[in-house]
Parts: sequence; structure tokens; C-alpha cells
Amino acid sequence: MKNYIAISISTALIISSLSAATIDKMPMAKTDADYDKKIAKLEKELKRLKKTVSKVKAHDAKDNIKWSVDFRTSHDTIAYTSASGRKMKNDSIFANRLWLDMAYAPTSSMIFRGRLSYHKAYGAAPSNVNNHNLPQRGFGYDKFDWVLNENLSDNELRVREAYWLYMSDSFLGTGVHWTASFGRRPSTNGFLVSLRDDDKPKSPLGHVINMEFDGASFKFGLEKLTGVSGMYWKACLGKGLSNARARFNFDGGFASEGDYAEDKSTLKDINLAGFIFVPYDDGQYRIITSAYRGFDVPGFAMADPNIMNPASTTNGGMIAFVDTNGNGIADSTRFNPRARLQTVGDIDGAAVSFLIDGIGEDLGDFADGVKLFASYGVTVTHPNNNIAGINMDVINQQIRAAMQQGATQEEAIESMIQNIPNMIPEQITGMMAQEGMLGSNDDKMGTSYWIGAQWPCLLTDDAVVGVEYNHGSKYWRPFTYGEDTLIGSKLATRGDAFEVYWTKQLSKVFSLQARYTKIAYDYTGSQGFFGQGGTPMRMDEAQRFGLDPIKDAQDIRVYLRYRF
Repeated sequence: MKNYIAISISTALIISSLSAATIDKMPMAKTDADYDKKIAKLEKELKRLKKTVSKVKAHDAKDNIKWSVDFRTSHDTIAYTSASGRKMKNDSIFANRLWLDMAYAPTSSMIFRGRLSYHKAYGAAPSNVNNHNLPQRGFGYDKFDWVLNENLSDNELRVREAYWLYMSDSFLGTGVHWTASFGRRPSTNGFLVSLRDDDKPKSPLGHVINMEFDGASFKFGLEKLTGVSGMYWKACLGKGLSNARARFNFDGGFASEGDYAEDKSTLKDINLAGFIFVPYDDGQYRIITSAYRGFDVPGFAMADPNIMNPASTTNGGMIAFVDTNGNGIADSTRFNPRARLQTVGDIDGAAVSFLIDGIGEDLGDFADGVKLFASYGVTVTHPNNNIAGINMDVINQQIRAAMQQGATQEEAIESMIQNIPNMIPEQITGMMAQEGMLGSNDDKMGTSYWIGAQWPCLLTDDAVVGVEYNHGSKYWRPFTYGEDTLIGSKLATRGDAFEVYWTKQLSKVFSLQARYTKIAYDYTGSQGFFGQGGTPMRMDEAQRFGLDPIKDAQDIRVYLRYRF
């Protein structure tokens, strides 16, 4: 690359001198023939230099990777309020996020793109957690591969994106423009989420998918075929987990199951298949639709299917019946942190999103800079019913039956809890069920709507203001674990979320943003996975069962961002 730059500069100087100073200082030709010879010699020299430059370009094209830098320093103030009124907060979380982007195009039809990522809080994390001398962050479920680059972790530089992209103007001679891509595909900061994040939108719809995935995509441009502006269809395939035993596993070589063989005692492969369809996009009006199915997704098991003893404290579940008196009878319930992550079933998701980018050229620059959007999403669970646990459907039926006999809802719940120590194992078993997903044996549908606007700031130049609101229903469960908000995904909220932000471009490469996010949960489990850990309960219901979930959350973020 350095040779190319040096030779290019030298060539420019030589050409300049030959075309100006040298020619001016050449002695006047005595005849036209002498003048023609000198011109021919000059042209020959120029051709030789052009060949040299071409050789350098051809050589350097093999190792010429273009790099860019995106570095952000942020400060967050976060606060939580639980259902009982407990307050939790952190007034000062400074964090650095570094993205190193790379791109390489050896031919006009092939591109490689990659992104290395580093994201951590300032300084070190405390090393003593629950008296186990474990790092506070970066060893448990926050290291799940879907959110490695979105969580505050350690100093490690990780691969966030790495994929190749093939492009062709004609698919099988049809004239349909198409692309194919494999690798760690971009699947965060998607469409509409990108407005708040001040980024170019990535492939998926941010309303239903916003997390890291390895996989493939195949895009087919339909604009020329149909005459509809911007129309395309894209098939998407992803893998969220590969089931394979470790090398040098703990069996010590005895009765070995084989390195990287399937391990039937743990989670199955997690796969995803779906599509993105854009029926219309003319740059000002854009409609994007998406649908997918996630296969064999994981969730927490609240109880062991082989242990129905109400006095057990070792059932590995999130809710444990506890014998505090030692008389063999459960007399209280408590949270058990030894919940197991298991395969729980499949889930479908779909969304349709609409963006207006500029509300009218004839209304001036302000109106041309206004963006309005709306999006609607749906998720549907399909439990495999392989996990036993507390059946909230059965419990709710018993509560309704007690209320029909004249009891209030609070009295019915309180009576049920007080009666647990007196229940025989068969009664406890009756309250258990083979629950697959979100605390229910049945398919459950959740919905969400999301609206927002962004417009040029009237008080400062080169700045925009944005406001967003989204609402999710009781069983809403999207793949948005990688959303860039420390208090959790606002788009996963079962309840209401409100956000306002101001983004200012300070210079060509430097920007500032201030953002406020407020979440009010109607139901528990908004930030859970797909099993019983995601069971929706109203705040008062959760408290009746001895839980104290987060009811409200807020995050105030200010960042400075350098991009070059």
C-alpha cells in the first residue's frame, strides 16, 4: 500500500513536470520532424509510467484492506424500582466501546466485511461474587454468544461480524440481481433501531431480532422484474447454538463419547430460518416485512420433572418448596438460583414496519428531515412440553374458582399459598405440568406496537431529536437481547417503554448524544428466555408468590463518539 502511494505521488510529479516545466524548457525544435520525435518520446515515457502504476495497483489489490474506526465513550445513570418499592441504582457507569471495521473487495462481485468489537466498563470488575472469587461480569449467562459484544465485559477484542458477500446481476440468467453471504452476519442495530443508534440499518427488522447470529442470507432483487421500486426478498438462516462435546472433556478418556460429537444431555442445536420481504422502497416511503421460526430455543426450568416432593429443596428450580422446620412438610417457598437452561420448544415471529423519510420536499428543509415510523410485531410459542414446573394456568383456574365462591383475588391467592404446607404430594403434582414455554402448555401469542419520530433540532445545527414509544402484551417474546440499553431491551417490554434522544454532529467525525429511556413493566419475564423464566405474572401476583420483580427501569445515557 505504501509503495502504491509513493509511486502514485512520484508519477503525478513526473507527469506534471513533463507536461509543464520540462516542455516549457525544451529547446525549440528546428523542424516539425524534431518536434514530433520529442512528443513521441514523451508519450512513450507516459505509457511506461502507466504500466508501472497498473502493476503496483494489481499487486496491492491482493492485500489492501480498508479499515475504519468507531469509538464511543458513554456514561449511564440507571435506576430500578421493584414491585415492593425497593430502589436500586448506579449513578456512574463509564464505558468504552470500540468497533474496528474492515472491508476488502478483490473483485467487483466479492466483498469481505468484518467488525472487531470491544465493550467494557471503566476499570476492573469486583472479583468476589457470592464468596466464590468469580468475576462480576463475563462468566455466566451474560457470555451467551448472542450478546457478547453488547454486554459490558472484559478487555478481550471479539469478532462481532465476519462474512463474505457474493453479488451477481443475473440469477440463473433471469436478470434478477442477487447476493449470497455466509459468516457472522450483521443482525443488530437493524431497521428503525438504527435511527436511535445513529447508524446505518443492518439486515433484520430491529423490532423482532436484535442480537448476534452466525448464518447465511440470499437476497433477490425484484425491482426490475416487477417494476416496483426497491422490491426484494431475502432468505435468512441462522444458528444460535451448536451442540458439540468439548475436546479434552472430563470423562478422562474412559467411555468417551467423542470430541465434538452431539451431547444429548444438554441443549439441542438452536436454528433459525426466515425471510425479509420489502414490497416497496423509493427512498422516502419504505415498507419492510419479516417472518421467522426459531427451532429448539432455550429456557429456564423451574422444577425437576423427577422430583415432586413438596419438601424438596434440591429440585433445581427457580421456585423451591422449602421445609424450614425439618418435619418433612414444606412450609414456605423461596427462589432457587439453580435453575437449569433447557430446550423448551419453537417460536415464530413476524413484523411489518413502515418508515416515512421526509414528509415533503415542498415544505422546506425541516420537513424534508422529518422521519416518522410505525411497526407491529407478533410472536407465537410452540412448547415441546418436556419440562415440568409450576403450571400457572392451573393455578389461575383455582384462583378463579375460589373467586366464584365469593373470595377476592387477594384472598384466593393468599389461601392457596398458606395451604401449600398442607398439600400431599399428589396435590402438588396436580399443580405441576409438563410446561414447555412461558409457563404454559399451550401456544401463546404476544403482540407489540412501536411508533416514533425524528426531526431536525430547531435549537442547534447539525442535530436531530427523536422520540419513541412501544408497548408489548403479556406473552410478547422477541429476539432482542442485544439491544444497546443497559437496563435491558426496551423492545422486549411487556408493558410500556418511552424514549427521547438528542444527537448532535459536532464535526465530520465526532458526535454527541443524550438519551433517556423509561420502562414500566405490566408483567414479569420481559428480559427472560423462552421457558418458565419468561412466565408472565402481574406484579401483585409475583409478590403473592414471594417474588419482588422489577417494576420500573430508567437509563440516562450521554456519549461522545468518534468515527473515521
